[in-house]
Amino acid sequence: MVEHIRAEIVRAGGFITFARYMELALYAPALGYYVAGTRKFGSDGDFVTAPELTPLYGAALARQVEAILATTADREVVELGAGSAALATSLLVELASRGASPARYRILEISPELKSRQAAALAAAGVAERTRIEWIDRVP
Repeated sequence: MVEHIRAEIVRAGGFITFARYMELALYAPALGYYVAGTRKFGSDGDFVTAPELTPLYGAALARQVEAILATTADREVVELGAGSAALATSLLVELASRGASPARYRILEISPELKSRQAAALAAAGVAERTRIEWIDRVP
């Protein structure tokens, strides 16, 4: 990874922006943190987020999301960087149990590997059958 970034800096004339550095460090094909194939989330990974600890986080958040969705015409949710899809799963399960599923749930995810993991997790939870889920690569 260091050599890859160093070569990019040389190709760019000795300077790259911080945004480009982070893009390379996180998403360079086969090298970046989120695309290199290792487990990132949960007790077997590098870090744990609140949705990884318990589905209660998503369930609690669902109460606020339900109220917001009730006031919008499009009934859409956009999640930025869904990781393992733990939040999306618990949120969508709880919204469905309340009869408040969004019309569409968009996940902004750059990593092809994480997209695949997210799709598998959402399919296993059965939420993909009740909510239109889309992956996007930039904020709408």
